[in-house]
Amino acid sequence: MRKRPPVPHPVSGRRGLGKGSPGHLVAWRATHVRGGPREGREQNDVWLRVLFALHVVWVALHPPGLNLGGFLNDTTAISLVRDRRTAAGLSQAELAARIGVSRQTLNAIETGRQVPSTTLALLLARALRCSVDELFRLSGGPVVQVRLADASPCATRVVVGRVDGALVAHPLQDERSAADGVVLEREEARASALVELLSDSADVDCNLLIAGCAPLLGALAGRLGRRYRDARSTWIHADSSRALQLVTQGLVHIAGMHLASEVDAEAHARAARRAFPGQNTAIIHLARWRQGLVVAPGNPLSLQAGADLGRDDVRRALRSPGSGARQVFERAVGDPGGLDMTRADLLAADHAEVARLVRMGIADVGVAIESAAIAEGLTFIPLSEERFELLVPESRLESPAVARFVDLIDQPTFRAEASLMPGYDLAAAGHAATVCASQE
Repeated sequence: MRKRPPVPHPVSGRRGLGKGSPGHLVAWRATHVRGGPREGREQNDVWLRVLFALHVVWVALHPPGLNLGGFLNDTTAISLVRDRRTAAGLSQAELAARIGVSRQTLNAIETGRQVPSTTLALLLARALRCSVDELFRLSGGPVVQVRLADASPCATRVVVGRVDGALVAHPLQDERSAADGVVLEREEARASALVELLSDSADVDCNLLIAGCAPLLGALAGRLGRRYRDARSTWIHADSSRALQLVTQGLVHIAGMHLASEVDAEAHARAARRAFPGQNTAIIHLARWRQGLVVAPGNPLSLQAGADLGRDDVRRALRSPGSGARQVFERAVGDPGGLDMTRADLLAADHAEVARLVRMGIADVGVAIESAAIAEGLTFIPLSEERFELLVPESRLESPAVARFVDLIDQPTFRAEASLMPGYDLAAAGHAATVCASQE
């Protein structure tokens, strides 16, 4: 009797009788299943068909490109077909008709879920009047699915970190810095995106994300990476309101805020309870500072708090609604209903930008911290003394990266550097308080 050849594996296509191989299974069932070799072979064929059917179902439910725990393929073909098609003014249906495929197939190619054959790639290049190299390239690193902190289409280069097990991407705010990745495709409905990582996965996992407006955060973030080889930190520039929103949504590890002052000493505790009603939070003091009016040297317009700030001839540099500086400005104007938003006021991204706008003569007045006024050589009129504090969910304090960051506040190196930055009082820096979970 002629020997039956080994049966190929339904997935890998390999043949052979090695232990654990499909061929080995055929041989075993042919000799051990009751009814003899023929019945064993027939039952084995049924078994293989079941395995193959299960494999087909698995592939259908987990197409290439689906996020399975964060990281996808180490080497992925990046499709640029959609960009070229859009530039050519073609719809998916029109391009699909030109190359003889369905719109669904073209969509799979554009989203990277399917790699086209050589013939199809050449047809695409001819239809779009470009080379194949202009349509596809190999990725520089793994392609990952991330949560987007900012859905702006302009944000292409991003920094990436892992917060509570999920990868999070923020727009790169310093164009002089290296990005952790580039956005390949956005999914607006879920505020997520596919990102091509340019940094090692270990560097991404150890990246501590901190949001706030205090320049001291930049000094702390830089010192974390210098002190520990397996840690780094990225400072996300954000006002107090935005920082709270980011930490509440799990888009940063730590939020910095300066809403508490002599006017409202319990503002931070209330914010912590609203942000994390079901768990304890830690509030860690970093510095005290003064906020006030920033005007040109010598205050040539003789501006003071009150009616002067509402004059039509005064150009104001404002922070975004909800920020600590905006609240101070509104109190200084004396209008509890807020500012007249019909005016074309300038909107500044941070304290430093407020001071720059005044120094350059683009604005006449704004509210910023004292250190920003000193840095630009401007006159400072104090209005409020505030606490800048860090809000951290108590569960994250167990993270080594968070614990190291908090520990840096008491290090002599940071204290020495901060003492050279005017406008900050660090006497109580590092003091922490626990805000218990809300019982409501």
